[in-house]
Amino acid sequence: MNEKMRYAALFFAAFFILAGCAGVSKKAAFSEVQQQVDKRIGFPIHWNTSANPADEVAHTIKELLGRPLVADTTVQIALLNNRRLQATYEEIGIAYAAVVDAGSISNPAFHGGATFGLPVDTATAQPAHDTYTFEIEMDFLSLLYGSMRKSVAKSEFETAKLRVTAAVMDLAGQTRMAFYRVQAEKQMLEMFRQVVLATQAGYDFASHLHEAGNIPELDLFLQRALYEGSKLALAVAEVTLAESREQLNRLMGLWGKDTTWTVESRLPDIPAEPLKLDNVEKVAIENSIDLAMAREGIVSIGKQLGVIEAMSLVPRLEIGGELEYEEGDWKAGPVLGFEIPLFDRNQGQRAAAAAELRRRQWEYHALAVEIRSLVRAARHRLLTARQTALAYQNEILPLQEKILEQVQLQYNAMQVGTPQLLLAKQQQIDAGRDYIQALYNYHVARAAFDQILNGRLGLEARVDTSLSQENSAVKDHNSVGAEGGH
Repeated sequence: MNEKMRYAALFFAAFFILAGCAGVSKKAAFSEVQQQVDKRIGFPIHWNTSANPADEVAHTIKELLGRPLVADTTVQIALLNNRRLQATYEEIGIAYAAVVDAGSISNPAFHGGATFGLPVDTATAQPAHDTYTFEIEMDFLSLLYGSMRKSVAKSEFETAKLRVTAAVMDLAGQTRMAFYRVQAEKQMLEMFRQVVLATQAGYDFASHLHEAGNIPELDLFLQRALYEGSKLALAVAEVTLAESREQLNRLMGLWGKDTTWTVESRLPDIPAEPLKLDNVEKVAIENSIDLAMAREGIVSIGKQLGVIEAMSLVPRLEIGGELEYEEGDWKAGPVLGFEIPLFDRNQGQRAAAAAELRRRQWEYHALAVEIRSLVRAARHRLLTARQTALAYQNEILPLQEKILEQVQLQYNAMQVGTPQLLLAKQQQIDAGRDYIQALYNYHVARAAFDQILNGRLGLEARVDTSLSQENSAVKDHNSVGAEGGH
């Protein structure tokens, strides 16, 4: 091998080695996701690369489950133990593989041929000389276009990191809301247990009075109707709580004996300090992951358009060498081949990419407008929910209690009948139920508002904010019965 051939071989070997370096790392990428999650919502996350949970993670989950859960602990368990979230982390690995693949140059192609001599002189029967030909060639433009494709893949890699961060935040928000639902349903259940005990005592007392001939049969039936309705409401509340617990189990990735967790009995009270609602539009825009993903999408499409335009000029350029052996001599020379873009110049792909780029740009601006509108609506919803819950807590519940006390006194003095007393009791039950609903609505509105400020949209649309729809039907039935009796 002469000096020139050695230099050429060393050049190609070095290039192949360097071309294999992707310049990105999925481990570093997940570290960035961890930092973003910690910055936005303040929870650690873990990417489990094996089929079984890590010992440290399993110990943490067991420790958290060993005491009554609060909202933050349920979120932490879900972020560590939800298998679908672990599956989402693999998007980083997939996007990383795409970067590696885009940075790889095309493989060289090898061609070989041989021509064997045939007898050409019948007198001497001497064969012609054998000829051997070897060619190696590769697409030279893959070096240039490969770096451009790699740049596109890196943009999509950045988008993948943002998608994973968004998935973490979505799970955290959904888990928090599901926890508040469980807590509200548990509080509702405890209320109906007390209602059943109270209405049962009232019905038993009315039965004794009726047996003694002190009240008419109608009053006894009205007492029984309230008692039976409260038992039905309790049964519905038990089923609803069980369903809510299962939803939270799914989000936390729990099964078997781990599903026996307990929660704090009551929803947290509304904080006394006023809400900080200054510059919410600015904060939501600056923190928006959705906008960041839209920006990366624009960058990616722009880079793809650059690749398409470049390839439309010279789609393919093959450079290689040929080595030929004939009559004991070796001959070598370059080989060049290229595609002439006379007819197909990627006109359709260029037009589609340009249109897609414009579409992404318009969608980006539309999304910014929508974020501003959604955060304003979320702020209004939060303020309304807070005012409503405080009104029930400070005004309506105490007022209903006083009304029932006065009606009970008048009933004892025989100034009002049983229908009026039962109506007052039903109204107090309804007020208690509505207060729990209002308190739950506040916590849901607060979680959705914080989610937007932290950079993620759409959480409130995926959560049902109504509690015990069946209980509402029972409420309407009992109210109608009491009013009808009156």
